[in-house]
Amino acid sequence: MCLSARAPISSCESPRCNLTAFKMDTALLPEEKLALLQAADLRRKWHSLDDQRVCVLCDRTITGRQLEVRREPGGTLSIHCPTEGCPSVPSDWFYQGNACSKPVHRRTSEASIWNA
Repeated sequence: MCLSARAPISSCESPRCNLTAFKMDTALLPEEKLALLQAADLRRKWHSLDDQRVCVLCDRTITGRQLEVRREPGGTLSIHCPTEGCPSVPSDWFYQGNACSKPVHRRTSEASIWNA
């Protein structure tokens, strides 16, 4: 397991999440934030910081650029919804609409009770 939403940065061993030199007192580079987000969200793919998700707790559409990264006591990093007071983490953010569903294809030879 790489980096969960609340795991210490040192636990990230994935090559795509090479943030061992990351310091919270400096601004995150976009590629660092994307790597952190990709490692923290184990259920959904983040291809860019412009990808959109919907927070199920506050019903807000958010992008990776808007997400907040915080250093918690003990040195762990956490990623949060940017809505003030919303406690959501990556497991609470879902694809917008049917963005991840595969299109349904009908077979033309399929029998139908309506084609009698």
